[in-house]
Amino acid sequence: MIVKSFLLKQDTIRQIAAQCGKGIVAVVRPEKQIENILREAIRKTILEKKSAAEEIEQVRSYFRALSDSPAYQEKAAQIIDSISAYLREGMYVMASKIAIQDYVMARCARLCAEAVNDRVGGVLVDGTELMLCHEDGRGVQHFDWIRSQEQIRARVAAEGSMVISGGYGLLDSGYVVRVGKDGSHLMASLIGATLKAESIVFYIEGKGIEGIPAMTYDEAAHFCASASHAPFASSAIWPAKNAEIPILVKDITDAAFEGTIISTGSAHKRDVIWDKDLTLVTVYGTGLLGRVGMSSSIFSCLAKEGVNVRFIAQTSSEYSISFAVRTEDKERTQNALQSLFRDNPLLPLDDVVVLNKEVGIVTVFGSRMRNLPGTSGQVFGALGSAGINIIASAQGGEELSISLVVEEKDVEKAVSLLKN
Repeated sequence: MIVKSFLLKQDTIRQIAAQCGKGIVAVVRPEKQIENILREAIRKTILEKKSAAEEIEQVRSYFRALSDSPAYQEKAAQIIDSISAYLREGMYVMASKIAIQDYVMARCARLCAEAVNDRVGGVLVDGTELMLCHEDGRGVQHFDWIRSQEQIRARVAAEGSMVISGGYGLLDSGYVVRVGKDGSHLMASLIGATLKAESIVFYIEGKGIEGIPAMTYDEAAHFCASASHAPFASSAIWPAKNAEIPILVKDITDAAFEGTIISTGSAHKRDVIWDKDLTLVTVYGTGLLGRVGMSSSIFSCLAKEGVNVRFIAQTSSEYSISFAVRTEDKERTQNALQSLFRDNPLLPLDDVVVLNKEVGIVTVFGSRMRNLPGTSGQVFGALGSAGINIIASAQGGEELSISLVVEEKDVEKAVSLLKN
C-alpha cells in the first residue's frame, strides 16, 4: 500500500486521478483559491450579516467544472446547498467564526474527495471520521493519536482504491476542527505509519524541497519548521519518521521529476533557509532577574492570543528574553505583554522595557553539521567579514541548525554568502 496526499486544483485533477488506483490511499484537500472564496462568504454572512450568494455561486461553478458525471453533479449540488443553508442559518445565531469556518472547509474537502473519487471509482471516506480530537478543561484542542489510529485500522483498507477528505477532524462534542497547520499531509503520514505503508508521497506544486534529492527526517523537519516557503508543515514528518517509512515529495505538474526522498538515508550537505516579515521582541530589565516562571508567563499570554513564536533566545544572566513573531502579530504581542505586566500583581516589573525591531531569520541546517568543530565560527566569520550585524542567535543541542537574526535588509546578502 502507498499513501498519497494531494492539494486539489482544477487544472491538476487529471494528474491526481492518474496517481490513484489499486493499493493507493489518496488524501485530498482543497486549494487556497476556493478556501479564500469560502472565507469571504463566511466573513460576509457571519460578521456583516449579508448574503454570500455571489461567493456560493463561484464555489458552485468551480466544482461543477471538475466532472461531467451526473452522480457527481448531484452530490456536489447537495453539499454546496448544505453549505449555503448552513451559512444562512449562521447569520442569526451566536456561533464562533472559527467553528463555522472549520465545518465549511471540511465540507469543501469532502467535495474535493468526491470529485477525485468520481474519476477513480474507489471507496470514499470522510476524513473527519478518522481524525479524532478532544478538548481539555481549558478549551484547548488536542489531536488524539491513539483513537485516530484505531479508527484508521478499522476504516482504511490495505487493498483496492480509497479517497479520503483531508485536513479536518472531529471533537468529542461533535464539532469539526482543523487538524494542525497542514492536516492533509499529516493525515497521510499518520495513515501510512499506522498501516505500515510501503511509502508516503506528498504531491506539491514545486521541485520537492528546494530541488534537493535526499534529506534525513530531521533535516526536512528543520527546513519545514524554519522556512516561510516550506511546502508543508514539519508535523507531517513525525509519524513517518517514527515508523521509519520514507516520504517522497513529488511535483504534481512534472511526473518526470524524481522528487525529494526523506528517510534515514544519507545526510544532505549543509544548506541555508530564511524567513522574513518578522519582528524581534526583546523584553529586558532587572525585574526579570531570578523571577521564577517569567518565561512561562510571557509565552503563555502569547499562546492565549494565538501568536506563534518563531525564535527564542535568552541569556544565562536572565536579564533579557528575545523572541521573534510575525510582523502581522506585532500589535497583538505588544498588547498581550502590556496586559501581562499591568494586570499581574505578582510581577513587579516597573523597569522592564520592550523593544521591537523588524528582522529576518537566516538558518544554516544539515545533519553534517553535527560534531563538526568550527561550523559556528565559519558562519559568524562569514557574516562579520561582510559587515552583517547578528542581532541574536540560537542553536539547538541536537546540532542540526544555527538560527541567526539579522536586519531584514541583510537577509538576502546573508543567504547568498552562506550558500557559497
